[in-house]
Amino acid sequence: MEPAMLTATQIAGFVGAGLAGMAYVPQISHLIRARCSAGISRLALGMWLLSSLLITARAVAIGAGVFIVLGGIQIVATGLIMFCAARYKDRPCPSHRPDPPRATTATGTGASGYEPGSWRPASRPVRESATPARHGRPPRAYVRARRPQSDVVTGLQTTRLKETA
Repeated sequence: MEPAMLTATQIAGFVGAGLAGMAYVPQISHLIRARCSAGISRLALGMWLLSSLLITARAVAIGAGVFIVLGGIQIVATGLIMFCAARYKDRPCPSHRPDPPRATTATGTGASGYEPGSWRPASRPVRESATPARHGRPPRAYVRARRPQSDVVTGLQTTRLKETA
């Protein structure tokens, strides 16, 4: 008997399965090193694991070698991610913790920018938020006003928001 030779597409399939396995490495590495499960949906991973199990069972039934290997990689990697995500639940690493409020350059306001109804993002100081982003051109003054208008087709009067310069 002659040993079975792999075709180019079979080799490509196994290379693709290996690349799929390598794609899990950064996530697994971060989970293990940082003990951080921030941003991981255990529900989504559970569904992914179940789908991998079902598809791999079909691959085994039809003897599709490359899909058996791919399914095995996905099952092991997804299971490991789910295990680590459950183990390190609610333990974000420093890069995933929310930023503390920053001080602004505004003086005397006492506002951090996080208050309800704040008109500017807290990460931008007041002096920057008041600067026009018009590349050296003077700012145009816009006044937003509601004006009644008639619809030409139906004749109904509606109120639309118009900008006037």
